[in-house]
Amino acid sequence: GKGGGKGGGAPAAGLVVGNLGSRILEALLTLPYAESRAALHSVCSLPPSPLLEAARHPLASRVLEAALRTPGEGAAQAREPLQETLRSNAAKLVRSRAGCFVLGAAFDASPTAAQESLLAALAASEAELRGTTHGNALLRRLRFDHYKSHPGSWASMQERAQRKRDSFAELFAAEPAARPARGSKQRRGKDGGEGKAGREGKASGGGSAGSGARCPPDGPKGAPKRPGPPPPRPPP
Repeated sequence: GKGGGKGGGAPAAGLVVGNLGSRILEALLTLPYAESRAALHSVCSLPPSPLLEAARHPLASRVLEAALRTPGEGAAQAREPLQETLRSNAAKLVRSRAGCFVLGAAFDASPTAAQESLLAALAASEAELRGTTHGNALLRRLRFDHYKSHPGSWASMQERAQRKRDSFAELFAAEPAARPARGSKQRRGKDGGEGKAGREGKASGGGSAGSGARCPPDGPKGAPKRPGPPPPRPPP
C-alpha cells in the first residue's frame, strides 16, 4: 500500500506505518532475544527496498533502532542482514534525519571492523553530512574526525570500549545466578523449622522459641509482676 497508516504515520511511498503498531513492535524488540526472536527475524529479513524506506520513516526508523539494540545471545547474528543492508546503502540514508539515527544505532551494534566499514562508506558523503545539522551530529557521535586523522588510535579506543561493554554484560548476566534466593531464611522459619530468631533465642539462654531477646527478670513485657517482700513489722 501507499501513504501513512491509520494511526498517524507520515506518508512514504510503498510503506504503510501505523503509530500504534510501530510502537508495539518497538516495545517488543526491547525484550531479550529469546522473547522477541520472531519479531526480530521478521524485521531483519525485509528486502532492501522496504527496509530503506523504513529507515527514512520517522516512525518505522524507531523500530529499526530497537531491532539494532535487541539484547541477548543470538540477536547479533540475526541482525547481520539488516546491518549489511544499512552499511551498503549508507549514502542514501544520510540525507534523512531518521536515517542518520538508524546509522548511529547500527554503528553502536557493530564490532570494530564493521564500524570501520561504515565510516569508510560515510567518507564518500562527508561533504553532504557536514551540510546538515543531523549529519554533523552523526559525524561527532561516530568520532569521524578522529577516525579520519588517526585510524589506528580510533580503532584501539573502540576496542577498549567494546571490551568494557562486554565485561559489564558478562557481570550483569552472571549476577542473578550467584545471588541467593531472597527470603530463604525467613521462609525456613515459617515452614516449621527453626528460624534465625529462634536459634538466637536458644543461644541466649532465655526467651521464647521465636524471640532472640532475653526476658527481663520480672517476666515478659506486660506480664504481672511478682509481689515484693512484705514490709517490716513495726517494733512492739
